[in-house]
Amino acid sequence: MTARFNIDLVHPGRVAKTWQEPFLGPQGRRHLALFVLAGIGVLLLVLVAGILPTYWRLAADLNAIPRLEKDLAATEADLGTLRTNLRALTSEAKRQVRWAELLATFSQQIPATLRLQVVEASRVAAPPAPGQPPGPGESLLRVEAITPVRPGHPPLLEIAQFMAGIMRDPAVNKRFQLKNWEIKPPTGGGEGPQYLNIVITFAERPS
Repeated sequence: MTARFNIDLVHPGRVAKTWQEPFLGPQGRRHLALFVLAGIGVLLLVLVAGILPTYWRLAADLNAIPRLEKDLAATEADLGTLRTNLRALTSEAKRQVRWAELLATFSQQIPATLRLQVVEASRVAAPPAPGQPPGPGESLLRVEAITPVRPGHPPLLEIAQFMAGIMRDPAVNKRFQLKNWEIKPPTGGGEGPQYLNIVITFAERPS
């Protein structure tokens, strides 16, 4: 077997050390084992530094999913409540606008001799047919007014003009139709004035 060695020309009398010497010399096995252990340690550090943060982040995200689902359900419930309230507010706003239009029409069309007493909306349940569930009913608009009794005939012409003027107005005509009207006997007695009570009922047109 031929042994190889190097001569250190910079330091005469010494044998030059190469990079293989720590692994080929008397302590070679020990140095090689330490080198392997160091490499394994560096590899473990790289793996730990690269994998553990990702693992912790994924674990935190997985743990947060139930809470996020709960928050999402609560948000959807709040959104549903908000939509319901918004629909109710929209319906109420439309109702207020319709009532304002109706009242404006009544105030414009009513003669000076008539005085409004009651303007109310109601829903009357329709009698159910045999073997059928009850229907949605009928929406009615009831107007009650009074007029003083004057000599001569009752003021039918003024009442007829009042009803005709109301039915010509688009705010009323597009939603209601005349159902019936009634003139009740005079009220009041003695020396005081007497009044005729006029009741006019409008039915809501089917949509």
